[in-house]
Amino acid sequence: MTKETATLQTSRITARNGVSFDHAVEQAEFNQYWYSRNTVNAIIEEVRHHATACAFLSTPSLFFALVADANANASGASGVRCNSTAEQSYNSTAGQAELVSNSRLFEFDRQWKEEPGFVFYDFRRPQEVPVQFMGAFDYVVADPPFITADVWEAYVQTAKLLIKHDGKLLFTTVLENHTMLEGLLDGPLFIAPFRPAIEHLTYQYVCFTNYKTTRLARVNEELPADDPKVAAAVQMANDLRESEKAFTAQIWQRNRSGEQPLPALQRANAAKDSGEHSALVGLPINEMRWGYIPEGLTVYANGSDVPPAEPVGDGDAVDYGETYHDVVRLRELLDTFKRQIDHLQKLLDQLLKLSQRQQRRDNPQGSSSGEVRPPDVSCREQFMATLEQMREITADVEVAEAKLAVLRQGTGFGHLSAMRECVEAYAAAPLQKQELSELAADATRKYKSPVFNRMKELLQWMKEIKKQHQELHKRVEAMPETGGGS
Repeated sequence: MTKETATLQTSRITARNGVSFDHAVEQAEFNQYWYSRNTVNAIIEEVRHHATACAFLSTPSLFFALVADANANASGASGVRCNSTAEQSYNSTAGQAELVSNSRLFEFDRQWKEEPGFVFYDFRRPQEVPVQFMGAFDYVVADPPFITADVWEAYVQTAKLLIKHDGKLLFTTVLENHTMLEGLLDGPLFIAPFRPAIEHLTYQYVCFTNYKTTRLARVNEELPADDPKVAAAVQMANDLRESEKAFTAQIWQRNRSGEQPLPALQRANAAKDSGEHSALVGLPINEMRWGYIPEGLTVYANGSDVPPAEPVGDGDAVDYGETYHDVVRLRELLDTFKRQIDHLQKLLDQLLKLSQRQQRRDNPQGSSSGEVRPPDVSCREQFMATLEQMREITADVEVAEAKLAVLRQGTGFGHLSAMRECVEAYAAAPLQKQELSELAADATRKYKSPVFNRMKELLQWMKEIKKQHQELHKRVEAMPETGGGS
């Protein structure tokens, strides 16, 4: 059995410390949609061909496939042909164990927290990465739960903290994010010929890398062939980026005779000649004076968790007042609504599959085409209950916004109309693949984005209330105490 077919044979993978990953179970509240098994195998082949230490950002299916693959080979699997020195190093038992040992899964879902390679990660706090993992990986692969620019900005920020100099990146998202990601990275990204297959996702992803791929240089036979015009455009885009990298290399290798050094370089050379540079060698990290320390920069216990969001003291929790609690509750309502959109989309996908399966089963010799089966009823009931819950949330949000509008003028309510439109769009959605694909594309742009933007505004308001409370507390403490006469 070759490694390509041995990586994922069953839906459940047992890793270390009894932790397991089930490829058949996806949680809508975390926006989990797993790659197909063939896609997992292809990406893992790419990773192990290039990496000695890989950071898996929100990609548990890939991380656990890597662990399972190493365990299978350690148990005696053989017969794998190696095509490169790096892959020969990986395919040795020691090489596989080293790659797994050096790799980490940065993930929000704590169900895998007992896995030794698990590191809790929340993209809303992108700089809170354990310091021992900064610049520790020569390969980073990321697949955020959302495709919006603000979420990708957080993931790119984290990837830059984790990656070594000249490290390799692999991002999976929609093709439309190409220009945006290049802007965030300030560098070219290639579009791999291999497109990942994600069974329960209604729109197509692509793989972006900052290098020319090897194992992902072939097309994915699971998917229909690309339109020739699209394939030609992708090839042209890759050629342009290859030319850009070649031009950059020529600039670095140019003949520098006659050039004058910049003042900053002259100062650096002077410091090196005076011995100031050598004095820093071997200086303990706790003795260094930092000009800027990213938020959350610290060594966490076991390197697998982050400090609490709020400082824990001996006294009671700080009460920031009724307005603060109203803002927090409104933000929680919006977050719940946003997550329910993903749940609705998943239920519609399930209803579509059930409908297609029932149509295939129904025939003149079989059951009646009008028969309604229990799974269909259960799924439809969940769908209707979720719609009703979203209508109630919309009404609660409208009441909460009206209350807060008295305190803060000039706030737009575009998110409310988007929420109402979202509920009605899903209520009227037909069970047809093309329509559901268009609805899923609209969900992020038309419905989730306004809600998420309002959540950001509310978060800023919460910070302002806290700041005002702290300033008031300082002024009260600074006031002179009044005492009685002697």
